[in-house]
Amino acid sequence: MANETQGLQTGDRIRLSGGYDLEPTWLSGRASVEGAVVDFIPGRNEPAAAVIIRLDTPISAEGVTADVLVLALRYVGATWETTGTVHVELCDFTPERKRWRDRKQGKWVESHATYERVSR
Repeated sequence: MANETQGLQTGDRIRLSGGYDLEPTWLSGRASVEGAVVDFIPGRNEPAAAVIIRLDTPISAEGVTADVLVLALRYVGATWETTGTVHVELCDFTPERKRWRDRKQGKWVESHATYERVSR
């Protein structure tokens, strides 16, 4: 799997915010969280990949506290750009470079988060 895609690549800093609810539980009262892209792994559907993010500060949601997120593109046909909508999976482990159904899975904590690249 390549370490970069059209608008996002390993090492990029991103900001995550928003969600399906007005005050998303996974953000714990914060407006956003930030972290760095550390890897691209296979996602649920090809060719879109999932992105592993290492957060600056751990978050807690659904009984899990961790600083690793796996982001998966929300919409069919979407590609990794400088901003978009994603599902958020919170992991207290580093996911393997395997397809979603073939690896250990974290907790799905959000289905409509917004990511934005803030620096390269």
